[in-house]
Amino acid sequence: MRTRRARPTTAVPINGAALRRIRIDRGIEVAELARRIQVSRPYISKLELGHSKRVSPTVHKALLQVLQLTDRDALRADTAAA
Repeated sequence: MRTRRARPTTAVPINGAALRRIRIDRGIEVAELARRIQVSRPYISKLELGHSKRVSPTVHKALLQVLQLTDRDALRADTAAA
């Protein structure tokens, strides 16, 4: 009998500096962003500092919604300009 494996989730590379800049430009505190996308404050800090470089598609989508970004690539590490 074969067991089913869950499909791996494709993580989205994220540019922490861009995330921080956009969050500050929008006037959103770390705690507020974390609450609104249902993650911890330390997780947001790790993303912004570059300690965590990838997010799940669900978190990426939530970030785009909360930060009111229409460009799906605005936070991506491979496309965001430093």
